[in-house]
Formats: sequence, C-alpha cells, structure tokens
Amino acid sequence: AVISTPQKPLRNTKIKLISLLSAIVLWLYVMAIVDPQETKLFENIPVTITNLDELDSNDFVIYPEANLTTDIYVTGKLSVLKNISKDDITVYGTMSNFIEGNNGVFLKANISKGVTYELKPDTIVIPLEKIVQEKRSVDVVVTGKYKNNFNAVQLEEDSIKISGPRTLVNEVQKLQATLNVDENKDTYTTTLNLVPVNDRGQKVDGVTLETSSVNATVSLLVEKNVPINPVFAEGSENLGEYELSQNSITIKGKKDVVDNITSINTKAINLNDINVGLSKDVRLDIPAGIKIDESIKITIKINEVKDLVTKLTYTNDEVEIRNNNNSVDVATLKIPSTIDVEIEYKENISNLNKSDITLYIDLSEGDDTFTIKYESKYDFENVKISPDIVIVE
Repeated sequence: AVISTPQKPLRNTKIKLISLLSAIVLWLYVMAIVDPQETKLFENIPVTITNLDELDSNDFVIYPEANLTTDIYVTGKLSVLKNISKDDITVYGTMSNFIEGNNGVFLKANISKGVTYELKPDTIVIPLEKIVQEKRSVDVVVTGKYKNNFNAVQLEEDSIKISGPRTLVNEVQKLQATLNVDENKDTYTTTLNLVPVNDRGQKVDGVTLETSSVNATVSLLVEKNVPINPVFAEGSENLGEYELSQNSITIKGKKDVVDNITSINTKAINLNDINVGLSKDVRLDIPAGIKIDESIKITIKINEVKDLVTKLTYTNDEVEIRNNNNSVDVATLKIPSTIDVEIEYKENISNLNKSDITLYIDLSEGDDTFTIKYESKYDFENVKISPDIVIVE
C-alpha cells in the first residue's frame, strides 16, 4: 500500500508569507503616497532674546529697533505638519560679549517632535547702543490770548536729566515747555509739561525724562489806559488847532511801575514843521519799565481854522480906568457913549462875548489924549475899536 505525506502546513506558510509581503508593500504605499514627507514654510516668526535683562543691567539697549523675525522651513510627515501652526514654533537666541554696534546672534527653535527644521536666516544682527544720561535745559514757549503781556517765568528746575540710547540723547537739543497764557493775572503758578525736541523743534521719541513736568511761577504785565499829553517845542504852542490821532494809549508794565504813571508825554512837537491839513508822526516819551504796542502810530494834524468876525458894542460905563497916578478928574474924560469893537479871530474860539474882552484907558500913557485899548485871554487876528480916542475937556 502507498502511504501519502500531508501538504497542508506548507501551503499555509506560503500563504502567510505572501500576506506579510502584501501588507508590507501596502504599508510602504500608504506611507509613501498617502502620508508623504513634506516641507512647510513659516514666515516672519518672532525671535525672542533670552537675556534682555542682562542687556539692561549692562546699560545696553537695542537701537535702532531691529525687525527680530526669521523664516523656518519645517520638514516631516504630512500628518504631523498639518497640526503645526506658527503658535507652536518658538525661535530664540542668546546674546553674549555685548558691544556697542552690531552683534550677531545664532538662532534656535523649539518645535514638535518628529520634524526637522531649517532657519533662514539662522543668524540675525542686532544693533546695540549704550544707555547714556545727560542734562538738557528747559525752554519755555509762550502762547495764548495774553502772551503779549508775558513778563517772566521762574522755573523750579531749569534743566532736567534725560536718558536713552546715545544717538537719541545726542539728538535732543532742549526740553520744550509750552506756557499757555489765557488768564490775565499778575502772578500765578502752574505746571508745564516737558517735550524733548531736536534742533528743528520736532519731538524726539525714545528718551526718558527724570521728570515729565516742571512747576513754574509766571508774572504778567498789567495794563492801564492813560491820556497822551502833547509837549510842544518852544514857540509853537499856539500856532493852530491841532488834533492827535488818539488821545490815550494802553501801557503795560510791572504793577508797581504802572500804578505811578498818570499820562504819557510826547517828544517835543514843532508845529512849525507841519503844514495845515497834513499829519506828522509823533514819538512818545516812554518811561523805563513801560511797554506799549509798537504797531500803534500816533500822528498829529493841524486843522485849517477859518477866520470869524464878531461885533460887540460897549457903553462908556464898561470902559475901565487904569493907572490914574496923576489924579486926573475922570469926569473931564470925554468917553464916547457907545464904542463899537470888531474882532477877527479863528473859529477855534467859541461863543465870544464881552466878558472875553475888556476895554480900558491907561491914564499913565498921555496927557490930554488917551487911546481906548483892550485886554483878552485870547489871541485875535485883528481888533478894531471905534471910536478909540478919548480927550480931556
């Protein structure tokens, strides 16, 4: 009889080998095709400097401000990369051997496991400057409604310490304080904010002031309106009717000075130099410590005055007898019963009447014949007295 050997176990082994190989091939396919190796770019990742406190303790600061970012290329399986975002990446660097100027810093990154990365650039240049401290003077700029009345300001401190990068501190020329004078007070205190500015008056950012404001005591000039008193050169006081362009002026000064001023005189005016109807500039005699608005021009003008004629009639009782030293018998004087007086005068004399002109006879100026004369506080162009002769009977 023929005895046969069973083949089933051998067949099972072949099937298992084929299945294993198929699984490996399928896994390799999936790994290569379905979940491939990829590289992903993340741009502008912020860079953290880990030892900024050490910079500060050594009086260094990053200046000018640098753009501390870099790009990172991350390589890994697609299934891993798709779960990585910018927020999962930290790029950092540590500075050493600080110098004033440019400093190179090597960069590293913290990122998920299972990937590799490449930084571009992997080194950045950081500019450093020394923090310096200097003093700058305070400059007060006056503005506001009453700025023209400004007299003086006393600052609690006239210079302040500033600190910052050397370049910025060197750019600061002064600390500007704006005083806005909107109240017309004699003296008051206020607080002025300080602004660091360059030689063009532009604000300089990036510097620190020891104090951001300063106390100030402000004094203003007081104002007062006083009359203008015209002063004439000798011999020209009564040359005509004059008119000033304004009869008063506002003066400014310290209160104790202004309180003692009651009027402002002009410099000597010579009316002989002025033609009728024309104006001439007048200079004022300004006392020490007093200010006026320099834009105001004072002028004087001689007005044309017309001649007028008035006739008055006197009785003999209205004629005064003067200087009767020789005891002349007044009854012997043949004084006309009525005397006509014709007066020519300028129109600047108003309401002329007999009380303005006195007729008289001076008995010391004749023997048998005397002349009737007149006396007045006014200067007339011409006076005619008719009759003007008195005889002794």
